[in-house]
Amino acid sequence: MTEKIARVLEPESIAVIGASNTEGKRGYDTVRDLEHGEFEGDVYPVNPKYDEQILGLDVYPSVTDVPADLDLAFIVTPASTIPPILEECGDADVPGAVVLASGFSEADEADLEREVVETAVDNDVYVLGPNSQGFANGADLNLMGGYHVPDGTVAHVTQSGDVALMLSSEAAATGSNGFSFNVDIGNEANLQFHQYLPMLDAHEGTDAIALYAEGMADGRQFLRTARDIVPETPVVLLKGGRTDAGKQSAASHTGSIAGNADVVEAAYRQAGVVSVDSTEHVVPVATTLANLSPPDGNRVAVLSDSGGHATLAADAIARTDELELADLSSETETRLQEAVPVAPNVANPVDIVGIQGDSGDLSIYHTTAEILVEDPNVDLLLVAGTLGGYDEYGPELGDNNEVDVARRVARLDEEYDTPLVVQSMYGKQGSAALDAVEEEGVPALGSVDTAVECLASLAAYGRHLRTADEKTDFTFDRGGDQRHEVVAAAREAGRTQLSEWESKRLLESHDLPVVPTELAASPDEAAAAADSFDDRVAMKVASPEIVHKTDVGGVALDVDPVDARATYEELVETAASHRPDAEIPGVLVSPMLDDGVELIVGVVDDEETGPAIMVGLGGIFVEALEDVSFRSLPVTEFEAREMLDDLAASDVLDGMRGRPAVDRDAVVDLLCGVSDLVAATPGIDELDLNPVVATESGVSAVDASVTLADEP
Repeated sequence: MTEKIARVLEPESIAVIGASNTEGKRGYDTVRDLEHGEFEGDVYPVNPKYDEQILGLDVYPSVTDVPADLDLAFIVTPASTIPPILEECGDADVPGAVVLASGFSEADEADLEREVVETAVDNDVYVLGPNSQGFANGADLNLMGGYHVPDGTVAHVTQSGDVALMLSSEAAATGSNGFSFNVDIGNEANLQFHQYLPMLDAHEGTDAIALYAEGMADGRQFLRTARDIVPETPVVLLKGGRTDAGKQSAASHTGSIAGNADVVEAAYRQAGVVSVDSTEHVVPVATTLANLSPPDGNRVAVLSDSGGHATLAADAIARTDELELADLSSETETRLQEAVPVAPNVANPVDIVGIQGDSGDLSIYHTTAEILVEDPNVDLLLVAGTLGGYDEYGPELGDNNEVDVARRVARLDEEYDTPLVVQSMYGKQGSAALDAVEEEGVPALGSVDTAVECLASLAAYGRHLRTADEKTDFTFDRGGDQRHEVVAAAREAGRTQLSEWESKRLLESHDLPVVPTELAASPDEAAAAADSFDDRVAMKVASPEIVHKTDVGGVALDVDPVDARATYEELVETAASHRPDAEIPGVLVSPMLDDGVELIVGVVDDEETGPAIMVGLGGIFVEALEDVSFRSLPVTEFEAREMLDDLAASDVLDGMRGRPAVDRDAVVDLLCGVSDLVAATPGIDELDLNPVVATESGVSAVDASVTLADEP
């Protein structure tokens, strides 16, 4: 498959189906661009309506009439014509086709799109699209129109032709790293994101892959494939639709908190994919990952000739989750002070003040940068400020050779195995010195924020590579049928919502820690259950139709056993008045637990990447705080621990203000146990444990809710 896709994206012969003699039509413009551009292969116009030549080329009535082996069919005909044309492509052994036509699933014509896919599969033709702008490769082929980007080392695969053209325009304007490929996959109906990755990974001229995705047809397979290739070829992703609330569910706190972007981006990180938030960061970050080796840590030294740039860089570093300012050794600070006696600050961020006057010596940039990378506490270096602009923008400094100095600074990356990025206030305009930096493979950027984003992404990539073997392989076989009796009973009754009582029985069957609970079907049974716990109890109305029991007055806490009968009657009466349609088989009675940290543990089945697990601070404020962490299932023990470390309130678990630390091992075991439960129980759509009380001696799920998918 990889070889076949390579043949499609690097064709030596192309049939333009729907070729035209009318200027301005895509069928004309494509033939013209191929003939008068840099493409050195053969072009065959195809259109049964033409007898004359098009731009001096013979026209053929069908692709089957072309007297040559074809690598690619570029189809510019209307949507309704696509299936029969793909059949002809199959008859002519054309390996792939680009379908530009719109009017498929994006226009509520899913049946026609399915027909296109079935025809493509039946005829062994890979389809790029439909609803695609086309593609370009950096060597000699532009089938997208617009800017032809210079050859580069980043392959870009996108769901938006306009995003592809926008990035092409930016690269052409700035002269920055171009693309080895720029591919608009359109509706992803046949060829999907993950199927491009092995070919691009194997491509000699591609050192990094950048993606723009709004949603993937097979996100789970993408995760598996990405995990396999990122150790050799880093993958950068810009996710569209980040503010979409995603799948919502009134039945689960987890579902209402989990926006699509939260779940999917957490899964991408597990696979080692680096996410960026801005189109401005796509190419710089991908270029950084393509050119620089990942660091061993995340400690950054900042070297600047401007107090303002030093401050901005420190602030930007503090805003990231990946980086921290390096704590320079006293020896390093002493050496810096000796090298630049007038330096305002030799602590990190280092400010060596601007070089002024004819006697100014630019080599001080290399001297101080080398001192910093020699410090064992420094993993990465950011050179920020004015370097790169002296020769061309002033001030004049006599015989200083800024190009040579800049090149020597850039070479510190390889000499000391310490990745570095140069940020210059002249980065937007460019200069010979900054060109020299980039020729050494070091990014030269105009924005402090972009430079820091590049270093943060490099640190994240390095962290993933160091821990990849301890992470999930995303293999989650839910094909078994270890269905618990409560699940079977709910299915038989036509219900998708399990009651708390049923949910707890399901958890107990997998040895997950649940607070002891009795289902009382009468006031007398409630009193007996309360007496059996020999202490004050919690009582909650039991009903599969009432998930959030507090909202209907269905919860009573700290109940004296002598009041259990009256409390039972009050809870049932109040709940029934709020939800007269609800079946209420009784009241749940449980012992009150000792104080602990309240957590939420949940599962959502994301439409794109499949089941994901969540942990965070729980209780009644969970939706207000939203201090949560996600991972795609199944999770490993390492990932479960990582989830706890990700929480902003992680320190709460370790004890604060004299409170004991919670048993983190027990929380990790619970997360891994829930992962196993979901794998063994087909059809779980959402699971919600809130609160889970964590103490120094263990954890216990106080409330539980399981929602089944409509179909197992």
